[in-house]
Amino acid sequence: MPRKRKAKAPPKLIRIPGEYFEAINLGIILFPALFQFENGFRLLLDSYLTSCYGNNWWDVSLKEKLPNIHQYSTDQQLKMDAMPWIGDSTRVKVLPVHLVTLGHLEEIVKRYRSDCIPELFPTMEFFLGHMEVIKRVRNLYAHMFPCITREDCDLARGEIRALGKHINSRLDRYTAVA
Repeated sequence: MPRKRKAKAPPKLIRIPGEYFEAINLGIILFPALFQFENGFRLLLDSYLTSCYGNNWWDVSLKEKLPNIHQYSTDQQLKMDAMPWIGDSTRVKVLPVHLVTLGHLEEIVKRYRSDCIPELFPTMEFFLGHMEVIKRVRNLYAHMFPCITREDCDLARGEIRALGKHINSRLDRYTAVA
């Protein structure tokens, strides 16, 4: 039976108290799940709303229904265009849905509720309840909150699994993801 390796301590680039470094290792637990969840959610939402409203749903339907989110995405695209060497990839096309926050994605589901419920998620309460925990823990980690715990990360991963089950069951139907 292979031995579990202890996570290697990150290099100390800045002299902060040692207890702050404990939170760094939590990223090894949390970040892969968040990355998969957010990108799967973005791809599903974009593909599904494309199937409902057409290829230009973002610039036609979303721009009318949620102009602030559309503008945020446009502003983020302008920032990307100003520094094209950061995040440049020929492997993955950046879609407008990649340029908005997790909270924005939640707002899109809420605004397109009649389309998304129950097609993507069984109820709005189910979706929002899981999202609240995921967003809270994600923001603790993303904003470098030093008191984040392993339990916080485990809780978020459980919520990601719950929503991920629904996302996975629908990705095949609406995307070319294998």
